Amino acid sequence: MDEVIERARAGDRDALAQLWRTYNHLVLRYFRGRKMGEPDDLASAVWVDVARGLSRFQGDEGDFRRWLFTIAARRRVDAIRSEQRRSVESWQRPEQTNRNDRALAPDTADVADQAAALDRAIALVQRLPDDQAEAVLLRVVADLSVSDVAQIMGRNEGHVRVLVHRGLEKLSQSSVTNPPSETMYQL
Repeated sequence: MDEVIERARAGDRDALAQLWRTYNHLVLRYFRGRKMGEPDDLASAVWVDVARGLSRFQGDEGDFRRWLFTIAARRRVDAIRSEQRRSVESWQRPEQTNRNDRALAPDTADVADQAAALDRAIALVQRLPDDQAEAVLLRVVADLSVSDVAQIMGRNEGHVRVLVHRGLEKLSQSSVTNPPSETMYQL
């Protein structure tokens, strides 16, 4: 994978496409696990940022994963702030929008993510307290190291370990009272 990253850094579009195929489903799961509206749009914004910054990126596959999910975490915060501004603005002035709900054709990643076990697992993760859900998603779904998760979350490694442990403990208790047909650790 390091070779693919290097080729993408040099401007090879096929290599960038391979990175997208390898990691986009994880980014989507991260956004869905964090209850973000429009996860496909957010993931697209992440990949635009990746494409823009890739020439300046330096590091191996582990560094790339950490960088990718740092961008995703920042995009998530930006989306939350934007939504909060919109809700304040809509409260301050009358509703003047005509919404056209688009019917989006499902893409390959969406179809793969529709598996019932994954949906139940994500639903369970969404019930966790915010910091535990973030830590579990980054550690388990994104398969990042504890130090990477700590860096992304701005916490120390010990705190991340505790958050992940407590989150997984709550998930295992939830699965006992509401057992999924497959294990939730197949995230």
